[in-house]
Amino acid sequence: MRISDAALRARLKAVGSRIRERGYDAYYITNVENIFYLTNYYLLQTERPVALLVTVEGEAILFAPMVEYEHPDLRTGVIEEKHYYFDYPGEVHPAKFIAERLAQLSRERGIKAVAFDNPAGAARMWGYEGPALADLLQGLRTGAVEGLVEEMREVKDEEELALMRESAKWAARGLEIARGLIAEGKYDWEVALEASLELSREMKRALGEGYMPLRESIPGFVGFRGQVGEYSYYPHSISAPRPFKRGDVIGIGAGPEVGGYYSELERTLVLGGPNPLAKKYFEAMLELRHAALDSIKAGQPAAEVERAVRRAAERLGVAAHLRHHVGHGIGVGVHERPFLDVGYKGPLRAGMTVTVEPGVYVKGLGGFRHSDTVLVTEDGYELLTKYPEGLDELII
Repeated sequence: MRISDAALRARLKAVGSRIRERGYDAYYITNVENIFYLTNYYLLQTERPVALLVTVEGEAILFAPMVEYEHPDLRTGVIEEKHYYFDYPGEVHPAKFIAERLAQLSRERGIKAVAFDNPAGAARMWGYEGPALADLLQGLRTGAVEGLVEEMREVKDEEELALMRESAKWAARGLEIARGLIAEGKYDWEVALEASLELSREMKRALGEGYMPLRESIPGFVGFRGQVGEYSYYPHSISAPRPFKRGDVIGIGAGPEVGGYYSELERTLVLGGPNPLAKKYFEAMLELRHAALDSIKAGQPAAEVERAVRRAAERLGVAAHLRHHVGHGIGVGVHERPFLDVGYKGPLRAGMTVTVEPGVYVKGLGGFRHSDTVLVTEDGYELLTKYPEGLDELII
């Protein structure tokens, strides 16, 4: 399950057309998510620079370290040409190696102007140091063009939506498996590991012998991120020191990668039943959620979704318990444009996929947040993730 080569080639040609409109002959891309979006090729980003050059004709040319040698051939059929340097920092710095190859390519293909998503020519991770690649390209006009591929990623096509729907289906299955394993005295990481193993086994059996994740090491992961009882007050708690106990408010989530795409499904569970205060804040969270969903439709400013949630929070008396905006785009990126945030400029468009996850956080009690992956439609929305949301259905 992956994006077809035909769709990838169409994306590369679209990049070529857009960069031509801006007066350039090629686009130099260092963002590994964008490289994946255009090629189905994903790699572990380290200090070693990796980049994709896309010409106005839609030709894809890769620059990568030898640790990636022949790996692209396993993943994709749309990269026309590959240039490998040995390692970083190397006897010849990778930036100088790439500059020499770019100069050669420019002579062969008549390239006179190159746009960069990052003028440094490298992601500058894990201690990378080096000259800005744009400064090494004598005789070529260079410039910065940011956000070109990110804009293309905002609206999903049917191939992308099919992968996200498949991810959403398995996310729901992951939550169901984990719910059956939660018990007093068990740690969240115990349940996460057991549930993820079973989910991965089921995915492999169902999706077939040839299936493999394109960007992750295991098919499916379901977990808690430390959101156990009072520690769920912290939206990104990471871990908790104690096991589950009766009365805990628990945050659980899943979103398996399928074909390089993700969904996000999160629910607030209560072990053994809620006390009156937990019930109050759970119900308030549901009202905020419905306020957000009722605000989603094509043409609506993305910022208006959060404004609707803030108005509801003020009415319910929980505005002081908000800790983050309402949601974010999702697809190739777990977080990507657009953002359901009062500061985001731009409307929602049909085909966008976003998370809807307003949360209410009460110190000493916990955090209350559901998250769903939502497709924006012309007249509203479609829930891609489907799982019970009511309190009675989420008591363990």
